[in-house]
Amino acid sequence: MALTIKQIRSTRSGDELIDLLLVELRQRFPPELRSDPVIFLSRLHGTPRGLRSMASTYELDVSMALDDLAWHFVNYHSSLELAEETIAGLNELEAPEAADIFQKALAIVKPHWQELDKAAQSKSPHDWLDAKGIQDLMNPLDDQMWRLLKQYDKSSLMSLWTTYARKYPERCVVPTE
Repeated sequence: MALTIKQIRSTRSGDELIDLLLVELRQRFPPELRSDPVIFLSRLHGTPRGLRSMASTYELDVSMALDDLAWHFVNYHSSLELAEETIAGLNELEAPEAADIFQKALAIVKPHWQELDKAAQSKSPHDWLDAKGIQDLMNPLDDQMWRLLKQYDKSSLMSLWTTYARKYPERCVVPTE
């Protein structure tokens, strides 16, 4: 059953709402679909803009919790369009500062985009990031993003999801006729 405005409004806690949103996102974007950028982007474009922004920022949230911006691009280098969607998603979630930081990080890695797949498959992607000077350029942006994330509940971009879904529940559901 598809997510409804009533379900969003009836959640009592942020965690309950995150769980509800994650169930909807997992139904729309199962792991096998997420691993194919063409199919994922196609499905993303047909998704309500709130869910679209959440789906496009999910991996960044994971990357910032486990790694950093440079490693985000090593791990998620399959589509430049998806990286651009992440910026749009952050802006839709009303996080322009996070969008700006991510856009600056993308500008650093963009000239090396064609090399990312080979680097990711290498024995030491970290050495590649260092040799290209990418990691050194990303470090200040990492610090900025982590400082920003500390302002959010649980230091997570997902806290933006709850604020957004409560403010714009109609943007998180498929319109009914």
